This record gives sequence, structure tokens and C-alpha cells, in this order.
Amino acid sequence: MRYVYNNMPVFFIALSISLLAWLYGGADGPLIVKVCPWLLLFLLQVLFFFPQRRDGESLYDARESAWENMRRDPLVWISVSLTLLLSIPFLNNALCPSCDAAAIAQGAEIGPKVKFLPFCISLREHFCVFLWIVTALVSAIATRHCLRGRGKRLLLKILVWNASALAVLGFVQIASSAPGPLWMSVPDNSPGGYFSTWGYPNMAGCYFVAFFAIAIALWRRAIDEAEAERIALDHSGNVASSHRMFWKKHLYLIPAFLFFFAALNTLSRAAFILVMSLFFIFFIHAFLSFTHKMQRAKRVKCMTVTFFVMAVIAVFAVVSIPDKFQAQVDTLNTQTMLTRITGKDVSHSRIAIELWRDNTLFGCGGWGYRHLSVAKMTDADKRALPYAGNANVHNDYLQFLVEHGCVGLALMVLAALCLIIPVFRAWKYLLQLVRFAKTSKLPPKPIVLFVLPSPVFCLLLSALAVAIHAFMDCPLRTPAILVLVYTTLAAAPGFLPRKARNLGVTAGEGE
Repeated sequence: MRYVYNNMPVFFIALSISLLAWLYGGADGPLIVKVCPWLLLFLLQVLFFFPQRRDGESLYDARESAWENMRRDPLVWISVSLTLLLSIPFLNNALCPSCDAAAIAQGAEIGPKVKFLPFCISLREHFCVFLWIVTALVSAIATRHCLRGRGKRLLLKILVWNASALAVLGFVQIASSAPGPLWMSVPDNSPGGYFSTWGYPNMAGCYFVAFFAIAIALWRRAIDEAEAERIALDHSGNVASSHRMFWKKHLYLIPAFLFFFAALNTLSRAAFILVMSLFFIFFIHAFLSFTHKMQRAKRVKCMTVTFFVMAVIAVFAVVSIPDKFQAQVDTLNTQTMLTRITGKDVSHSRIAIELWRDNTLFGCGGWGYRHLSVAKMTDADKRALPYAGNANVHNDYLQFLVEHGCVGLALMVLAALCLIIPVFRAWKYLLQLVRFAKTSKLPPKPIVLFVLPSPVFCLLLSALAVAIHAFMDCPLRTPAILVLVYTTLAAAPGFLPRKARNLGVTAGEGE
């Protein structure tokens, strides 16, 4: 019971994030409006009343420490500013009582009551987006200030096993030919494709790609911990159980394996490219990390065996690839991907820029694009664009720019930077520290890359993969992924060495 009590804030945060994934990824607006306020209540309880304590620390002292650090953290004030910005449209909504594309086409008055303030077209839909963003920010602040280093690591472990259950569910649904997510029927105008609880393949693919990187981060951390335990046992004269050590080291390869194939089975082309890219990056990074202290002959032998195994796996994958997956792979080409990333020749991007110019500073409110875009479409656009995809720009950065303006997008980016800066500050510190290290203790070359702990490197690439995917589609339009990205960045300092971990303004960085 003491373990549960000491880790109560971890379980509250994990419950909130996990529920979003099980509730169709948070993509069901009416359901999220009912559930998300309760999740926010859980997170706010952690934020204000139940921070994780150090050993021997009272709850009162832990609370005072967390509050003091929150008062000094720019992330908190940026989040408050963004929350206030998103709250103004509730008092400054469009003049028409019920605005939609049909009413707007007939000349409905969509102007705000006060023209120079932020506004929204639909109060209910704007409230849905408001809940997404505020939940992500509160989750990041709670993770950063209310969890110790061990709590951050435990949080990601819980989330990884929850996502593993979602991946297994997806495979079971494929095997049972389920009609839709959670065996529910999908609407006729659905964009098609589903996996696990996700009704849109690109969102599902992005989710499991992100968790593939997180699982690899936990695997690398487990290897480091197991090696430290083995050395400690050797010094004490005890012998570690080889069976137990094997599972202690490699347990997180199981969820990594599940996430890799889950990302492929979503049939998302972007997920295929990203998960394969991450796989090769992580493979090279791990290979260099594990072999740089080996003798040359042993290193060559290890390299030969590794590439032989990789070749066998590649041949098996090519031979056994499903027809549906092969059809998606055949459509991949460089020109198509560059077009999706840059937005060139994409009607949604052109329409979004036109709408942004009409409301440059504050945008048109949550989900405003879906209502205003129809009026900007040419006849050719209406014929070319499927109705089911017209609610989104299919570029998250343009979508945030259209709906929340330059001010809203800038605040979202600043919030992410506040989470990343402590990691880069620690990175700089470790680079300075390695200059005084013995030759035998030096990391592999390039030192500038390998001086950063491998789990942190993997977590940064997890967030980067989502950021790249956001150029090509709309993964951040689901709160499960938006909250995951911000929470992952907030948890990354928990994998830093203690001295580097205590450099920034972040509280809760102790063991």
C-alpha cells in the first residue's frame, strides 16, 4: 500500500493519458467533452495536492517545493496565457446562433461580437479543442513538477504496457475481421481503415511509432540498470542469475516488437517510413554503443552475425508481406512525400493560408476550418477533395495557425521549447564534462551525439517523429497523441544523470 500511496500521482497521470487512447484516441468529440473534464480534475489534483515525495520528505514539504518551482517555471505562465487565449472565444463567439458550412454558404453572419478579440464559430467544438490543449499542458506540468525521476520513468513504463494492450487488441481485431474499432461499426463517410481503438490509420500509425521509440528508450535504460546491478553484485561476491538478468535487460523488446508491427499494420504510409527510419537509427546507435569497447576481431564477428540476421529478417518480411501492405508500399515515392510535407499543390494548404490571412493573430477558433473552408473552395476543389477529409488541413501546423492564429501557435511552440530546453542544457553540460573523462570512459564517436544518454536520445526522436508526421497529416488533432508528446518531453529529464538532471528549473528531478 505504501508503494501505491507514494506513486499515486504517477497512477493518476497514467490513467488520464491511457483513457484518452482507449476512448477512440480521443477523436470522438462528444465523448471527450463528457470525459475530459474529469481527467483534468485528476491531473489538477496531482498538480496542487499530491506531488511525489522524496524519501523522508513530508507531503507538505513536497507540495511547497512543487508550488515554488511552478511559480518560477515559464512553462506554467505560457500555459496560463494560452488557456486564457482559448477561453476568450467562449464569450466572443460568432453572431449566428448555429453556424455550419450550409448556413455560412447562405450568408450567415460569422463575425465575432468584438472583432479584435479571439472568437470561434461553434462553442461546443471549440470547447473540445480547448480540452485537448489544456489537458496536454496540465499533464506536462504535472509530470515535470510533481514526479521525481523514478516517477517519470514509471509513468512511461505504465504507458508502454497500456499501449501494448492496444496493439494486441488491434491484432485480435484484424484476426477476427472486426467491422471497426472495438468491434463497433464505422460510419459510411469514414475515411477508411482502422486499427485497435483508432478509426483513422494515420493517427494509429503515429501513436505506435511514438511508442516504438519510447519502448526502445526503456530497453536501453534497462540494459544500463542491469549492467550496473551486475557490477555491484560482482563487487559484493554474489553471482547474478543469467535468466533473470536476460529478462531484466530485454523485457521491453517485447512491446517494441508489438509497436513496430502495429505501426505497419495500420497501413499508414507515413508510419511505415517513420518506423523503418527509427528502426535503422536505433539499430546503428545501439550497435555503436555496444561494440565500441570490443576488440576489433570481436567487433567484426559481431557485425557479420548482425547483418546476416538482418538480411534473413528482411527476406522473410519481403516474402510474407500482406497484399494490403504491399499495395501501400507500392504507392510510396519521394515526390509524393515531399508534396505532402511542403503542402505544395495541396488545396487544403492553400485554403488554410487564405483563412489565416483573414484572422492572422488569433485565428477562427477550434474546428473553425471545417466550417469556413467550404466558402474558399473552388468547384475543382469540391470535386477533388473527399468530404470526409475536409474537417482538417492535414498539416497540423497550418491547422493550429488557422484556428488559433500566430499567437496561439507561438504559445504552443514555446511550451514545447520550455520542455526541451532543460534537456539541451543538460546535453551541453555533459559535453563539457566529457572533456575531463578518461579515455576508457569516453562514449563512441561522434561524442556530441553519444554523450547524451541513449534513452533521452530515443525519447527526443519519438517526439521528432510525431513532429514530422504532423507536416503530412493531422496526428496532433487527437488528444491522445498531443498529450503523449508533451508528457514524453516532460518525462525525458528523468533519464538524465542526477547532476545533469538538476541543472534546469525543473522540479521533481531527484531520484
